[in-house]
Amino acid sequence: MSSRLNTVEFLAMNNPVRRALQRRFEMPAFEGLLKKAKIDLKEKRILDAGCGSGYGVELIQQTFHPSRLVGFDLMPEQVERAKARKVPGAELKVGDITKIEAENGSFDAVFVFGILHHVPAWREALKEIARVLAPGGVLLDEEIHGTAVRAQDTVLRTSHPKEAAFDWPTFRKAMRQAGLSILHERRLVGEAARSFLARKE
Repeated sequence: MSSRLNTVEFLAMNNPVRRALQRRFEMPAFEGLLKKAKIDLKEKRILDAGCGSGYGVELIQQTFHPSRLVGFDLMPEQVERAKARKVPGAELKVGDITKIEAENGSFDAVFVFGILHHVPAWREALKEIARVLAPGGVLLDEEIHGTAVRAQDTVLRTSHPKEAAFDWPTFRKAMRQAGLSILHERRLVGEAARSFLARKE
């Protein structure tokens, strides 16, 4: 089961600064990784897992014009915010990243904008992502190192699950165990944050 955001985290995920980070750093990093791997996601089936207020869904639509675009979030109030964006063709619903409501092989790509460090059973989430990816499908994931997560909890009074304060070797191993091969990765903020591109084996 995923964790709900506390009040501080909810505010942190729903403000112009967060949207600017997604637009100026996270999405361009994902595009760079795709270009490096020579992968084109235009008009593909794409899932935004843990879509929050839907800004990532909006960016995915603008960038890739997917043939199918689905987003879900654990928090109904976030899904309502996402629906209010009125992203053309987007299917938006409440859902749990550890129990994704989709058939095996439903998507060509899954985007995760910094969600797994909020999920106690993040390894199960990776397995679920691999399950709903078609063979050769890709995961694009941006995450925060466990040390940075713990520092954020201390300074900002956030409450990330201790089980999800992973380091990069642990995260890479879990990806492999889920059946995902890392093609490329990129540092975003020193060792504090990284973007990953992985393909379903």
